[in-house]
Amino acid sequence: MRIKLEKSKTGTYLTIIGCVIMVMITLGFTSSTRSLFPDEIAKYLEVQRSLVTISESLRYVFTAVANVFFGALVVKFGPRKLIFVGFGSLICSMTLFAVAENLILIYIAGALHGIGLAFTTTTMVGYVVEKYCSANKGTVMGAVLASNGIGGAIAIQVVGRIIDPAVTGSYRAAYVTIVVVLTVAAVLVAVMLISGMKPRTELDVTVKEKKAESPAEGMEFSEVLHKWYFWCMIVCLFIMGMVLTGTSAISMMHFKDVGINYSLLTTFSSAGSILLVAAKFSSGFLYDKVGLRITSSFCIAMSVMTTALLALANGNTAGAVIAGCYYVVANLAMPLETVMLPLYAKDLFGDRAYTKTMGIFVSACTAGHALGASLMNLCYDTFGTYVPALTVAGVAMAVMLVTTQFIISAAKRDADAVNNSKSEAEATV
Repeated sequence: MRIKLEKSKTGTYLTIIGCVIMVMITLGFTSSTRSLFPDEIAKYLEVQRSLVTISESLRYVFTAVANVFFGALVVKFGPRKLIFVGFGSLICSMTLFAVAENLILIYIAGALHGIGLAFTTTTMVGYVVEKYCSANKGTVMGAVLASNGIGGAIAIQVVGRIIDPAVTGSYRAAYVTIVVVLTVAAVLVAVMLISGMKPRTELDVTVKEKKAESPAEGMEFSEVLHKWYFWCMIVCLFIMGMVLTGTSAISMMHFKDVGINYSLLTTFSSAGSILLVAAKFSSGFLYDKVGLRITSSFCIAMSVMTTALLALANGNTAGAVIAGCYYVVANLAMPLETVMLPLYAKDLFGDRAYTKTMGIFVSACTAGHALGASLMNLCYDTFGTYVPALTVAGVAMAVMLVTTQFIISAAKRDADAVNNSKSEAEATV
């Protein structure tokens, strides 16, 4: 029998508030603004965009590697230490971006950026919510990760205005501003987590008498590794990550290339970030109400529409309308790379393998991120347009929409088989 010691509600609330601040600032200021910088850096260093966006690839490579080892690291060092390492890496990264005079420093900054986000965003939130919340985990996870939208809306206005040639025209000044914001946030989060996280109160006490494990506990990780749909899901998440990040990273540059007004784009982007709050919260809420299949399918369908809208954009009035629609639809798809990753891990394989499976799923999606922006910009450098890459991306996401249906069905069949075998075993006893 497993007895769970009572947790402090106040401590849980403080922890969740700390996570909200953390996600709002780290993702909002260092990730939501990423499409504003590559073109400015490329012009300053007098290099091609594709060379600058290698830093984005390095960011995702280092995030992926860190997430593979997340389960072991969080057990050894605990979540608070990893979060503080994450903030330190982000501050160093943004500082390097602000002072870099060559691509080498830009690439080092990208690597540090990846380490920082690995320990302060999706995987960490998934771990903390699973550990500290006993009910409505999808809703709570959605609410926490939705704070990225608030941070992004603020950051895009602040950073976009600083970069605007009519104001300072300095991307370096924008990075310095981000460093200041990160430092203040790190102090606030430290106060919340030190007060809120009480590791000893969440330990399970195991008593000798053992009862049959609940079906929700799912498979051991060793069993997960033998399931075909585990590996298939990894491939799907890799492709999803590649498409989502690739389209997001080039959206601002693509719309500027086709002749849409920059100020209008920053307004659309900021408004879209507000919608992201509702999208992430709603995806978690929807999951709690109707389950994984419907929630996942809706988000993937929105991603297919996103690629179509980008490909159709042009510089006339209709193009401006399409750009506005893009920022609505794109943000409805974004939960796929955040909220949905822990939910995929939990719903497909259960609690026992959750931390390791979640880390690998986040790594797979992040590995896709590493290629997305670079391939999109390579297409631009080759053809002078992003449209061919956007067409391929749309077809790929349509395939993912179908493939995930088979994966979810296979996982449900296995879960039902386990439930039936346990019911029969209990009946014979």
